[in-house]
Amino acid sequence: MVNKYPAYILDAFTGTRFAGNQAAVCLIKEKLSDELYQKIGAEFNLSETAFPIPLDTDDFKTAKRFNLRWFTPTSEVPLCGHATLATSHVILNEIGNANSSITFETHSGDLIVRKASDPAGHLTMNFPQFELTPLALGEWPENYHLNNFGQLTTPPDFVKDLIEESLNGVAFEAVAYASVAKKLVVALNGSITRKEFEALAPPVEQLMKIHPSGDYIKGIILTVKASAEKGFVDSAGHPYDFASRYFAPWYGIKEDPATGSAHSVLGPFWERVLNKKELKAVQCYPTRGAEFHLKQLENNRVDMTGQAIVVIRGEIDL
Repeated sequence: MVNKYPAYILDAFTGTRFAGNQAAVCLIKEKLSDELYQKIGAEFNLSETAFPIPLDTDDFKTAKRFNLRWFTPTSEVPLCGHATLATSHVILNEIGNANSSITFETHSGDLIVRKASDPAGHLTMNFPQFELTPLALGEWPENYHLNNFGQLTTPPDFVKDLIEESLNGVAFEAVAYASVAKKLVVALNGSITRKEFEALAPPVEQLMKIHPSGDYIKGIILTVKASAEKGFVDSAGHPYDFASRYFAPWYGIKEDPATGSAHSVLGPFWERVLNKKELKAVQCYPTRGAEFHLKQLENNRVDMTGQAIVVIRGEIDL
């Protein structure tokens, strides 16, 4: 017997098709085996496939609480922002859930998503912030306010090798590490242009050889303070506060076009550098791009606002 379930592919953190980051969302009420979830994730072959299950009712249109899991083509991840945004868009904007906010129970705790008060369908996700440790690498210029980060820590030797391979001679200023998320933040010199930033091509196969286990680092975030003069502006010509790119071959993702979990790290990093709680950011995946609006909260949380748009509607046969 074949069971058919609604399935969608969306572009997240963008209001424009064929930009942002792709995610698949499967509306399957029944809990599947981990093996089957992983096979479906590999079949879609996107950076993440999301599986929500309604908890307080048995209907996606009325439930307010959901279980939510995310799978890459090779493994399950503990947190994924763009696939959460895509899932929320399907539930709240596509199929017409009756609630103005919904809660997802995840491996990273409860994530609350609420409708923003605008006609464009923006959604605001309440995510955790990840604590950062400054590493004794780079210059840590005075305007980076090292005192806001704490005591410098010496990382394992291979971290410097990872950075050198990733940047291929491009200057960097500061490095921080988020131990819970296992993400490395590398802040580049502000002289780099957007064109140069998007041209960077870290050899991800070599990164895996340098750090094959992935037990210390699961993803590398390259980031830079944005400026209009260097081309970091939105479609209306307004400057961003910072830009980033994210590489996670340890999760089977060479480069991710839009990464909410990375901005749970970048938000607190740039808040301390720029002394701003509200930040506008761009993730500069070549040819796509994605936009984030962040608001740092007092309880080690961050509000992350963005859009998503459905590209494909269909069914999955199991």
